[in-house]
Amino acid sequence: MPSKEKIAVILAAHGEAETNLFKENYRVTRQTLAHASLVMPIPALLQRTIAVSSSLKKIIRARTDPRSSPQNRITREQAAALQHYLDASAFQDLPDFEVHAAFSASPPYAESVIEETRDCSGQIIISMAPVDSSLSCGLLCSWLKSSRSPGELGNVRVLSRFWADEQLHRLYLDHLFQSGGDKPKDQPVLRDEGRLLLLLFHGTLVSNENGEVPPFRTGLEGTLGFAERLGNLIPGDSRNPYGRIMTVYLNHDVGGTWTTPSFSEICAQLQKESSLRVDLFACGYFSDGNETIRRADELRSSTSVQDAVLIPCLNTAPEFIAYLGDRVIRAARQITRLR
Repeated sequence: MPSKEKIAVILAAHGEAETNLFKENYRVTRQTLAHASLVMPIPALLQRTIAVSSSLKKIIRARTDPRSSPQNRITREQAAALQHYLDASAFQDLPDFEVHAAFSASPPYAESVIEETRDCSGQIIISMAPVDSSLSCGLLCSWLKSSRSPGELGNVRVLSRFWADEQLHRLYLDHLFQSGGDKPKDQPVLRDEGRLLLLLFHGTLVSNENGEVPPFRTGLEGTLGFAERLGNLIPGDSRNPYGRIMTVYLNHDVGGTWTTPSFSEICAQLQKESSLRVDLFACGYFSDGNETIRRADELRSSTSVQDAVLIPCLNTAPEFIAYLGDRVIRAARQITRLR
């Protein structure tokens, strides 16, 4: 009996260094900047300078905070959980699924994994970020277009535009209130003006150093739309305990003007609010990493706020894995129907 066909499912995350070692961090930063230079000019010397500086900073930080990024590990755990969900679903009308974790900045590289699974009967690539840009799924889509024939592209699906999906918005609210809520069940929620929710989004370039709109897709529209939608949904939810909700952007602050307010601006604003209880939720990310794990500590160290708690990203929440699994199954049916 011939073996059953397979569809490769590739979780394409950014990827970060998994240790604080200089060599690994340098390699990851150089790879990140090399990708960025495909859509914006970054001189080679500047790339090397930034990579050295960034890697040295991580070594210095590790002396007092030895934590390294959990992002790659979480992505692998997401892939394993998604594989389990798809195996348990076992639809007779679909091929088997083979789930892979892959990264743009660290091995195994997404392009390599996509190429290695090219002989599968189909490929479903999941851009593991809520918001799309030329630097994320845009680069992958361009690479696919240049390396595949039109017939081959018929067997490939790229899942993205998560920021506009109302089903994901509802999942976010459930995760937020289940993770951040501390009230006994079946009791009404009372709004507390002393509780603040900071919604953390990946910072986005608004204009370049010349004040011009960048000539590539930065993801600004999706970021602002996603932030506005969650900012409207959360206050109207009966489970909401927060007296205040603020949007915060985790900017890189290089190369022009970025989204506001930045994290440092919010810290300055909260400088004297010692009685606040602050929950931080990095909803602009699907997994925790270097940009999220220290934010509660940074808030406490730079303000008088004492009670600051980081709510985990969706990571491997079963509801999130089921959401991804259902989207994969729908995409797989699209592929098989075209044959």
